[in-house]
This record gives sequence, C-alpha cells and structure tokens, in this order.
Amino acid sequence: MLNDSAQAEPVELLGQLQGLLPDMQVSSDDLELYRTDIFYVAEHLPLAVVAPRNTGEVQRLVTAARTLKLSLCTRGAGLSYSAGYIPADGRSVIVDMTAMDQVLEVNTADRYVVVEPGVTWASLHDALRGTGLTTPFWGTFSGLNATIGASLAQGAKFYGSGHRGTSAESVLGLKIVTGTGDLLVTGSAATSQQPSPFFRNYGPDLTGVFLGDCGAFGIKVEASLLLIPAAGAVEMCSFSFDDPAALLRTMGQVGAEMLATECLAMDPFSARARIDSKGLWQDIKTLGTVVTSATSKIAGVRDAVGIALGGRRFASKIGYLMNCIAEGRDSGDAASRIRRIKRIAGNAGGRPVVASVPKVIRAMPFTRMTGLLTPSGKRMNWLHTVVPNSRAVDCFNATEAAFATHGEAMAKGGIDRGYLLSAHGPTGVGIETLIRWSDAPYPIHTHFMDEAERARLRVRAENLPARQAVVALSNDIVARWAAMGGVHMQIGRKYPYMATRLDPTRDFVQRLKQVLDPDGVINPHNLLPPAATD
Repeated sequence: MLNDSAQAEPVELLGQLQGLLPDMQVSSDDLELYRTDIFYVAEHLPLAVVAPRNTGEVQRLVTAARTLKLSLCTRGAGLSYSAGYIPADGRSVIVDMTAMDQVLEVNTADRYVVVEPGVTWASLHDALRGTGLTTPFWGTFSGLNATIGASLAQGAKFYGSGHRGTSAESVLGLKIVTGTGDLLVTGSAATSQQPSPFFRNYGPDLTGVFLGDCGAFGIKVEASLLLIPAAGAVEMCSFSFDDPAALLRTMGQVGAEMLATECLAMDPFSARARIDSKGLWQDIKTLGTVVTSATSKIAGVRDAVGIALGGRRFASKIGYLMNCIAEGRDSGDAASRIRRIKRIAGNAGGRPVVASVPKVIRAMPFTRMTGLLTPSGKRMNWLHTVVPNSRAVDCFNATEAAFATHGEAMAKGGIDRGYLLSAHGPTGVGIETLIRWSDAPYPIHTHFMDEAERARLRVRAENLPARQAVVALSNDIVARWAAMGGVHMQIGRKYPYMATRLDPTRDFVQRLKQVLDPDGVINPHNLLPPAATD
C-alpha cells in the first residue's frame, strides 16, 4: 500500500513509482553509471532513473515522490564533481533532465532566448548561429554535453566569463517546479498581463535565489537567457610566465579592465600535457576547423599554418601559459583590447608565444568529453575557488603550501597536480587545481568514449590508499580557501557553503528550503548538509 511506502523494499517502491507514473520513462538500467559523478560514489544505488519530457511530468514526479517519501536527484550530463546529483539515500530517484531539450523561442527583437533545461550549450550555440546574437555567457568546455539547466543550478564559468560573468549573469527568468509541485515563475514573465521574459528585476530578484542553488530549491524546467550582439571581431594572444605571482597579477588586471572575454592559464606541466597528448595528427585535424571558423580564408590559413609549424611544438619551452581572447564590435576594438593585454603582460615579465591554444579553443569550443581520465588512464579530482583579485597570489601560495604539507603522502601515492587559472572580471581570479592519481575508473569516466577509445585505455587497479590521501589533501585545500573567503561554483555536497555563512543568512536559507520543499524531496543535502535541514 502507498501509505506504507516508508517501510517498502526497493523492488516494491519501484513498482509503486511505476504505478503512479504509468506513461513516464522509469528505468532501472545502468544504475552504476548514475551512482557516481566524476569523483564521488554514493553509498546506495539509485532506485530508478526517470526522464521527464515536459513540465507536467516533472510536477507529477514531485507529487509521486512526496507520496512515496522518495528523494529526487536532478541530473544533466553527469559531468559534476561535487556529489551534486548522486543518490542521497537508499530511496533516491535520479531525474534525468536531458529529454527536455528544446529551444522554445529565439526573440531577436526583445533579445532573449527561452530553453528547456536539457538543452546543451553547443545546441544553443548552433540555434543562434546566423542571428548575430549570443548569450553573454555561452558555455563550458564540456558544452557538447553539459546542459543549461545543470549549469544554472550548479554555477558555471568559462566562455564569456572574462568580463561577462558566470552562467547566472545571463539569466532573465526561470520556471521552477518546487518541492510542493507548484510551478513558480520568476522575472518579468511572472505576470497575468501579457507575460514576456525580457526583464529580470521587477521587484525582488527571485531569479537569483534559484541560481547556484544546486537544485536544492526546485527543479528548473525553463530558462530565459539574455541575448547580446555577437563579436564583430576576435583577437588572441598567449604569454609564458616563469613567475606565477606575476601571471596572477596580470590576469587580475586584465580582468579588472574587462579586456578579455576569456583569460585562462595553465601550469607548465598541464600546458605540455594538454598539447603533447593530442599529438601531430590532432594538430592536422584541427587545421580544417581553424580555417573554416576564421573570419576569412586568408586569416584561417595563416592561423592554421601557425599552429602546425610553431604553435603546439613549443610546449617544452613553456612556463605558466596565459591565453587571452578579446572580442570587439569591430577589428579596431578587438585589436585595441589585445594591444592593452600585451602591454600589461609584457610589463609584468611575460614572454609572447604563438597563440595556438586560444585559436584551437575558439575553433573547437565544445569537444567530446573523452578526457575525464588522463591520457595514461589516471583519475583526476578538480577543486576550484574564486577570490578577489588582490588575494589571487596569496590563494595560489596557500594551495602550494597544502601540497607541500601533503608532500610525503603524495609521493607515496604517486599523486601529482596541475592548475587552471582564470580571470573573472572585473572582481576576481579563479584558482582551479587538478589532482591526478592512479585508480580504477568509474563508469562515467568512459561513458563518452567510443569502443575503440575504451579498448586503448589503460585500465588501472583500484587504489584506496591513494584515493584516501587525495580526499585528505582536497579537504585541506578547501579549508585553506574557505579561510581566505573564497567562493565556489558546483557547491553540491563538497564545498562548505552553510558552514561559512553568517547566522542570519544561514537561518534564512534554511527557512527558504522549508517553504519551497517542506518534505525535503528535492536534491536533499545539496547546498544544505543534513544537520541544516532538520
């Protein structure tokens, strides 16, 4: 009986769920895939995976979850690394949002686009092709698979973040199914009088409450994003720095002056690994894309020749590699921005090098997600924070100090690290570290590979001692970042959001969760740890 569901066994619960949702896609296949993200593995398998196709089905699913006392864990492509969608308990249902994948409206007059949550950034990019418009933030490296809904819930950065902010800054309004099953509309569309999602701030900014919430406050079923003119011209440059402090100060200034739409840097080892692992044949494959993506055939051929002859063969001589992409309304605007970046970098001791990396990135912004393991099959754990420009060097040094503290354990476990640094203009710098070690892969790590790629992969043995050392190291780094006032995207259950909030703020967030999700069925433990939801 349904009213005995709290005591039901998984098989019985699954039958009850299917009985309440007879025409929905309820699957118990491949549950091991949905048990993990890139780093974490849940204690329990999910009960099932449900893929709603529309808002009504999401509402029915929430109603069923309340009836059966289930937990709903919303998931996009599964590319998170902060336990944000894995099962929270033995009564968890994964809500796969990728079936809601329609671009609903492109309004070029009022400058907005409306999408379902399962639309990928690559699909949106294609849908806007030829309009001369783009969203201010337009995707992540993983945008071939990463969904817009998940990016808004978790928070995302990269394309456009150099001076246009994260995924949140591009949102005008949302439609959310709350934990009560109600459909909540935010922004200017939340009216009975000719609704249009053209404006975000009419009254309190209710949209912002649901951005970066890790899905804790509801399930996003529709998003309206701002459209702005696409770049009329793009210029790029790369600089090598021997001193990471000089690099970080340069990136902070580039961001503060809002010169680059993307400004990222890699440590020397990561730069060489990124370049060398692709090899000459990948260079050659890239040439055609660079040519066809350039604004003119002549420019494309010039860029391709630069990559083939000098671009990706300089890796052995590189230091910390800063790569900048500057957009402008026209060629003069873009050139002016890149000249200023070059002047800042040169004055800080940077050495100009061939801008191969940014050219390849822009030629192929969304690549297949076959690199969730290193080329030699090692596991990776990503950690990131964003700090004020003025604290970037101190944050980097604090991270290095953590690695030094754990040096013996890292040596014993064969653990190494790298960095991906980024400008978040005009206020912050991102410090992201990548920790690598030998360990057995999870299903998600090979999920996006084809059979030939899986066959070539070096499958490593389980290595629990090294994994535990990585956890201890990661916890230390996160604690040091918290002490510096660092902030995070992809909070999930990894970063100490509630533990670092002031008491009135923490109390408000707890009360908000209670109002929007009184039974705690929507993404339990995300954002708010268990003690905070009691």
